[in-house]
Amino acid sequence: MTDLEETTQRYFITFIYRHKSSDFVGRKVLDIQHQKLHDLIYKLKLEGLGYRKISKRLNDLNVRSYTNKKFYPSLVSVIYKKIEKKQQILNEPVISEYSNFDIGIYK
Repeated sequence: MTDLEETTQRYFITFIYRHKSSDFVGRKVLDIQHQKLHDLIYKLKLEGLGYRKISKRLNDLNVRSYTNKKFYPSLVSVIYKKIEKKQQILNEPVISEYSNFDIGIYK
């Protein structure tokens, strides 16, 4: 037998890698005024105020919506729900895992 006839076994490994993170979510960056409005609504909601009281407080403070209109309860509700959804996405845990390992032989 010659060296050319010898066969060298070559191995390979296969696996599944899964990575889930909010880093991959496209996020619109809010301008400063828009972010301040979101922060104020979030703060008032955390203080226990309802949408009607928040809209009244914002109107009393002469704060206007992004489209320069007065606030009403359903608008505050929509804005707050968007804030909650964004927070939920950002607070999701990062998942990084390997699974289904297998070793094979090239023939």
